[in-house]
Amino acid sequence: MQDYITILDALLEKECYIMDFLPKTIPQDSAGQFFEVEHFLLNSDKHIGVKNKFVGVILKLMCYFEMSVSWNGWIEKPSPKLVDDAVSEIMSNHSGSLNCLFRDINTLLVFDWDCLNLTIYNPPEEVQHIFEEIAFSEGLFWRKSPQTTSL
Repeated sequence: MQDYITILDALLEKECYIMDFLPKTIPQDSAGQFFEVEHFLLNSDKHIGVKNKFVGVILKLMCYFEMSVSWNGWIEKPSPKLVDDAVSEIMSNHSGSLNCLFRDINTLLVFDWDCLNLTIYNPPEEVQHIFEEIAFSEGLFWRKSPQTTSL
């Protein structure tokens, strides 16, 4: 268990990318209604479509890389059903996160219930194209997180 915590802590300090619902970051002075749209998508029946996109990404990544998840303890090589059930439960409860660790490529994917994106820490350059293609296949956009982008 301690090994996983050490790995997670280190990865959370690394470069970060996102698979996002929107193609670029909303400007702070935007006149748009992002928060209303986000609330609607996460709290209406539309959340099922969002959930399916995120589960689709994780299941596709499981085809390429060995994965462990933090769900009631660490589980190595979780079943696809467990992943679907975990994301469903998190979204239904409006609470929680799912950490997906890809140890063979030293990468962490984080799903948080209250976001319209998945956060990916430390994806090696040689596999970023796979992440980008999978994001696109689920109707999501791949980009460097604004928190790690130089101004």
